Amino acid sequence: MQKKQSFGHRILFAVILLITLSLVSCHKNLYKRHRAACNENIQVNKDHPMKDSIQKIINKYIAQGIPGIQVVVKNNQGWYFTSGGYSNTEQQESFKSCTPGWLFSLTKTYTAALIMRYKEKGLINPDKVISTYLTAEVLANIENPEKITVRMLMNHSSGLVNFTGLPEFQMDQFNHPYDQPTPMQAIKYVHGKALEFEPGTDYLYSNTNYLLLYFILEKTGRKKYEQLVKEEIVQPLHLEHTWCVLSQTAIDKLGFPNYYFDRKGNSQLENGTQWNNHLANASYGYGNIAASAKDVILFYEALQQGKVVNTTSLKEMKTWVQGRESTQPDYGLGLEYFQYAPGSEPQFGHEGDGVGNSVQLLYIPANNTYLYTQCNVGRQIPGPYLFKITDMKNELCRYVARWKYIKDGGTKN
Repeated sequence: MQKKQSFGHRILFAVILLITLSLVSCHKNLYKRHRAACNENIQVNKDHPMKDSIQKIINKYIAQGIPGIQVVVKNNQGWYFTSGGYSNTEQQESFKSCTPGWLFSLTKTYTAALIMRYKEKGLINPDKVISTYLTAEVLANIENPEKITVRMLMNHSSGLVNFTGLPEFQMDQFNHPYDQPTPMQAIKYVHGKALEFEPGTDYLYSNTNYLLLYFILEKTGRKKYEQLVKEEIVQPLHLEHTWCVLSQTAIDKLGFPNYYFDRKGNSQLENGTQWNNHLANASYGYGNIAASAKDVILFYEALQQGKVVNTTSLKEMKTWVQGRESTQPDYGLGLEYFQYAPGSEPQFGHEGDGVGNSVQLLYIPANNTYLYTQCNVGRQIPGPYLFKITDMKNELCRYVARWKYIKDGGTKN
C-alpha cells in the first residue's frame, strides 16, 4: 500500500540522479567486510501455520531479483522467522533472525511515543504552537510557526514542505553522499519555503515535521535524541538490539546487511551500503533508529499494550487524519493507517525507506499478528525495484491481514 504523496518525490529523485555527473564510488572493502556474528534468541515455532505461504511469497520476489528479504511474524501461534536471498550478496551471507536493519521512517513511531511520554509528564502540550518549544534560530526557517501546533507536526497536517523531496537536498545527496547535513543545516532547506496548505486543513507526509519534533525533544529533555530513546524506550522495555546513531565499526560488529540500489532504474544493482548508513544516521528523529526485527515487534507490542504510553495517549496516536484527496484515513501520531483486508478492523504500523533498504511493521488487531519485513534494496528511484518491493510488501501484508486460524484445520484465508 504505497502512500500517494511519495511517488512524485521519487520521480524528482530519479531525474536529479540521472543528471548528476558522478556518484562517489563505494570503497572496495564495503563488498567484503568482516562482520561479527549477531546473537539473539527467538524461540521459533517451526510448525507455524503461516510459514509455507510466507516462504512462497518471499521466493517469488527473490526470483524477481530482490537481493534479500527477511520476514518475522509474532502472533498467538508464536514467533516465526524466515528469509530468502542474501543479506550480503558479495559473500552470500543469509539473513539471521538477529540481523538488524535501519528503520528509517519507522523511527517516527518512536519519536511520536517520546512526545506522548513527555505529554504525560506535563512537559509538552501537543496542542500548543511550536514556537513554545523551538529556539529562534530554528523558527527563523519556518513559515507561519504561530499557526502550527506540535500535534500538526505529529500527524503531518502542518503544511510544511518535505525537505528531503526538495531538489537542493537531493542534489546534495548525490554530490556528497557521505557528507550529511547537521540538524540545523537540514532545517535550513525549508527556509523561505511557503506552506503547502493552511495548517490543520489537509495532510502531507513530510520529514520536516519529525525533524522539528527532534528539536523539540532535545530542547525539552535537555539531552540528545539518542539518549532520550535509550532512557525512555530502550532501557524500560529491555530492548537489547535497538540503537540510535552508529559508527561504521559498530555497524560491522552488529552484523548489518549490505544495501543495494538501482541507480539508473535499469535493474542493475549497485552497492550503496555506505551512503545508506550515512543517510540513516543523519535522519534526525525521522529515520535514525536501527533495530533487530524482534526488538521492533517487541516495541510495537509494548506500545499496543500500553507499556510505552498510557491508553489515553495510545488512543490519540490512533486518531487518524485524512487528506482531502484521500479515500481512507492516512495517519495518526507516528502511525500509518492501513486497510489490507477490506471490511476488517483497520491495521496500523509504519513503513520505512532508505537509499538501499525498505522495511515495514504491520499490526493486525483482528488476528493479533505483528509482521516485520525488511529487504536490502531501495525503492527511492522509479523503476522495476520500486514496483517489486511495493508488490512484495503488499502481498505479504494482504496475506497476513486476511489470515485466520482454525484450531483443527490450520489456516483459512
